[in-house]
Order: sequence, then C-alpha cells, then structure tokens
Amino acid sequence: MEYRYAKVRKLVLTVLKHFRVDLNVSGYEKFLDLQRKCLVVSNHQSDADPLVMIALHEKPITFIAKKEAFDFPFIGPALRCLEGFSLDRENLMNQISQIRDIVAHLKDETKPSIVVYIEGTRNRHPEDACLPFHAGTLKIAKMAGVPVVPMQVFSTCRILSKHHYLKRYPVFLNYDDPIDYNTYEKFESNEEAMRLRLDFDKKIDALRKRDLDYIYSLKISDRHKASETMIDIKRLP
Repeated sequence: MEYRYAKVRKLVLTVLKHFRVDLNVSGYEKFLDLQRKCLVVSNHQSDADPLVMIALHEKPITFIAKKEAFDFPFIGPALRCLEGFSLDRENLMNQISQIRDIVAHLKDETKPSIVVYIEGTRNRHPEDACLPFHAGTLKIAKMAGVPVVPMQVFSTCRILSKHHYLKRYPVFLNYDDPIDYNTYEKFESNEEAMRLRLDFDKKIDALRKRDLDYIYSLKISDRHKASETMIDIKRLP
C-alpha cells in the first residue's frame, strides 16, 4: 500500500503542478499529532478534492466514494489503487456490506485513515452553505471507535473549470481538533451531524474570506476580480 500510494501521490503532485495549484493549509498538525487511525470528514466541492488530499498527505490515506467516481478518468484508477471503498447509493445491501468492511478497516491499525465527504455529493454552489450532512457517516466512526477529524476545503472547483484564468489557483484547507469517541459517543448522530454542519459553515466562511482577499490582491481588472470571486461561474449575471 505504501509503495502504491507513493506512486499515486507522485503522479498527483505532477498533475496539480500542471494545473498551478497552491495549497494553503491550516491546522494540519492536529491530524499529524493524533498519531492514530481516524475518519477525516470533509465537505465536497469538486472531483479534484481527493487529489488535493493525496497531495497533502505524505502517508497513505484512502477514501469512501460513490461507485460512479471509480469510473472517472484518472481519479477512478487512483481510488482503486488506494483500495478505496465504493458505495452504491441505489443498493442498500451493497452499502451494508461496505460499511462492515469500512468499520473493519478502521479497527485495523495496519490500515490507513479514511477520508469521507459527509455531504454525500458535490456542492455545486460553493457560495452557499453546506449540503445536509449524512449522519450515517458519524455512525461509522462510532462503530469503529475512532476519532473524527473535521476538515474544510474551499475553491477546489476552480481547478477543473474552463472559466477561470488565474496564474495560480489557491486551495484553502482547514483541519479542526479531532473529536474523540468518548466525546461524541453520547450524542445522537443526527444531532451531531447538524452541529457539525453549522460549524463547517462558519469555518468555510473564513476560508471564503481568505480566498476573496487573495483575489483582490491580484493585479487584474476589477471585472476579472468580480468574475474570479464568483466560484460558481454559472451564477454570473
């Protein structure tokens, strides 16, 4: 796994360099200091999100993704190579079987941590609040008895867009304090998911402001600045 991950990561770093991506990360030491298996829960803005995570993490990680993602060019082979978990949203038996495998994986200390996108699908309007969080994601962590590490990401959707023309594409990520099993065990999953979503919205607002400050610091026209700050290009007037 470590050998395969290193090969995939090297290729991903080359791809993101080609796309001129700049990673701006805060709180990453919270993940590194944990030094144990965890479930990283993130919001989801782009098909490039897993690539950004692979580029950032030197040690192996893997992913839970919808089955369709395994058919995507480049991303699909990377997910399969990293032994990612495929969820069929139309097949309940598949979901039950995969959840059992995910829990077993998280309990195995020889396996890498897992990243899951808790919204369940991409938020196609990143100017808006997060989509509803899937409480079942937190149940997986409870079943495995592992901590949850919340992670917010903003502006990855620019990377693959044909409508943005920046010389460099900033991506902002923020890692929060891990939520230990003993802390969230007493909460109902739905309650915890709602609380977590509200917290995500606040943290993403802060990342959005950092992105805005970056765009307005560039030496480009006001018209281009206004265009670049509208992440969801389809909403432009």
